[in-house]
Amino acid sequence: MFIGIEKGLYLQIELIKHYKKSLQVNNMAIPEDVQEYVEKNVKLMISQTETYLPFIKIAFPYSQNLADGVYNLIIGSALSVFVNQYAMRMKYPSAEDFADFGRLTFKYREQIDKFFK
Repeated sequence: MFIGIEKGLYLQIELIKHYKKSLQVNNMAIPEDVQEYVEKNVKLMISQTETYLPFIKIAFPYSQNLADGVYNLIIGSALSVFVNQYAMRMKYPSAEDFADFGRLTFKYREQIDKFFK
């Protein structure tokens, strides 16, 4: 099935526009107070990263990238905060909420990597 070069390029451009919009953190489905709780949790854990290093070295002895272990530990904790905030409101996070959580927390990845460079 051939859709034509012009239409194919148009579809690619629209897909790129949609992807860029989905990466914008400001238009999240997550309620602002939940987002605030999650971000505070992540920032607190990042500020205490040096404290976690002995645990990470023992918990992930074969890891070639300790930044991954630290990131997973921090984001796992943030995920628990995220789900608990919804539970306290007697709600369930939607698939879109989880996608927004991923976008929200991904921005801290580079910050954590800097600890290990």
